[in-house]
Amino acid sequence: MGEGIEALKEQLRAQANQTFPTVARRDGYPIVMNHCFLRVVYDNLFQRKWQEVLDPKKPAIHQLSETQLRRAIELGNEVVADRSACEMMNMRSLEWRGKSPRT
Repeated sequence: MGEGIEALKEQLRAQANQTFPTVARRDGYPIVMNHCFLRVVYDNLFQRKWQEVLDPKKPAIHQLSETQLRRAIELGNEVVADRSACEMMNMRSLEWRGKSPRT
């Protein structure tokens, strides 16, 4: 597989803390904060509110398997690459949480 689990965690952190906020602000994404990016990625990974699957008192990144981390990075790449994908995944995440998007 090549990359160890710590390298995958670092890749996801870089997406959340550097790549995504830069692209989101530049391109006018509906969310721009790293914690919102991670909410969207994790909720879409589990197809529900991530806190229903993982221990909400612990950072999700430390509870993910290697396979889950790889999928989270793939989802993150989709969010970063395509504003409409970000919008769709954010809407799904908010629906799973019983919330409406801010307008």
